[in-house]
This record gives sequence, C-alpha cells and structure tokens, in this order.
Amino acid sequence: MATGPVDNWLNLDTFGAIYPFVGTEMMLAILGYAFWLIWHFIQIRKENEEFAKDIENIKSQGGPGKVLDDEARREIEDQVGQ
Repeated sequence: MATGPVDNWLNLDTFGAIYPFVGTEMMLAILGYAFWLIWHFIQIRKENEEFAKDIENIKSQGGPGKVLDDEARREIEDQVGQ
C-alpha cells in the first residue's frame, strides 16, 4: 500500500524531494520575511503612539520630576503605614 508517490523504498538515491509544497521554499521564505518586517513596522508605530500618550500624561501631571516625587511620596506613605 502506497501513501504517496513512492511505491518502493529500495532505491532511495533515485528519489527527489518527497515533502509537501516542493518548489515553494523561496516564495514562502520571502513571504515570511515580508510578514516579519511588516509586523515590526506596525509594532513600532503602535509603541510610538503609546509612548507619546504616556509622555502627554506625564506632562499633564506636571512633568517627570513631579511624577517621580509623587511616586516616592506614595511609596514612603505605604511603608510608614504598614
């Protein structure tokens, strides 16, 4: 009983490739690289948007110094309160 194009496994040196999608390796590799690059560009764009929102949020709270001072004050209050 044959499950593919090979009926006799005695002459292995006469076989070509017997895996699926033979000949599409280069196209699949190019598609993989393209997907990888596009994903990175989209991810960088989304992260930059999120970073810009974070910067605006910090600026609306009085700047990075005020935010850090408030965070330190809350940390001290939490430790003293325990």
